[in-house]
Amino acid sequence: MDPLDFCNPEKFIISPRKILLIGTMGSGKTTVAEHLARDTGFSYASIDACRMKFGDGTMDGEDLAWDHFLGSCANPLPAILEFSGCGPHADEVHYALRDSGVPVTIVWLVLPVETCIIRALLRKKNVPAPYLWAPIESAIPVFHDAIGDSWERTWSREPAFQALRQEFSGSDSAFRIYSDIRKSCLSLR
Repeated sequence: MDPLDFCNPEKFIISPRKILLIGTMGSGKTTVAEHLARDTGFSYASIDACRMKFGDGTMDGEDLAWDHFLGSCANPLPAILEFSGCGPHADEVHYALRDSGVPVTIVWLVLPVETCIIRALLRKKNVPAPYLWAPIESAIPVFHDAIGDSWERTWSREPAFQALRQEFSGSDSAFRIYSDIRKSCLSLR
């Protein structure tokens, strides 16, 4: 049984907005995003969910997955969204969110790289992609640095966005991480 299922059984009210969770594989984006969507009643979309629904391991499938994810970002309704926060589509996500007409909050989940590697290695989800990933132990530090670059270049500099960098220790539980993010969301303007 998931301990998060009982941590906040009632919905909580925040102003209508898009909340984009970014971070490396294994940082807890999906766990936090799914629970935020449940507790706010906002829709939820992630690039991995779009890849699993629309992707087939080809470039055409990858393009279709990104088209759907970017559509969720551009939609003028509140939503909880998640992807790494870096890569070739980061600017497209940025512009789609900015142009959606909905207030946007970016939350970067920062955990120790070693913790993210361990969590990612334990993951059983098979997400179709048209390219080969580097080994997790090599990829996560590179993603972490790339997210940091995107954070400095884009996410934290966009005046229309509220940007929150949330740092956690490797020993923080999913419950603690979600509780802290939830508290941060309650104080959004």
